[in-house]
Amino acid sequence: MPTKARNHNAKRKADGGRLLVDNPHGGRMLRTRKRLGVNRDVFARLIPVSVRTLASIESGEAAPSESVSRALKQLERVIASLSGVIAADALGEWIQKPNSAFHGLKPLEVIERGEIDKIWRMIYFLESGTPG
Repeated sequence: MPTKARNHNAKRKADGGRLLVDNPHGGRMLRTRKRLGVNRDVFARLIPVSVRTLASIESGEAAPSESVSRALKQLERVIASLSGVIAADALGEWIQKPNSAFHGLKPLEVIERGEIDKIWRMIYFLESGTPG
């Protein structure tokens, strides 16, 4: 059986022979997604990656690119801050509902558009108690 060139960090999974990579981010992604309470379809839009790529990263079959790692870190930071102003179990629902603070856009759509600064601004006003 011909073998393809592999990342030097790759190793074979003992129980199934699937190719796994040394990927500490897969578990982080899964934990972040679960903390947010959203499915892969929604989470993939937030990072942004395809659902298939997200599944591969979460399972350890692929390592995230540098841009995906940066997006994950940024998302983790905003989730941590949002948890201070929104109940943790309501975050997943909040992120998927139209919001008048964003002119009727869903926070998910705001993030997809690359306008996460609008969410940071909202967090600032909520934490400071000053009107936006």
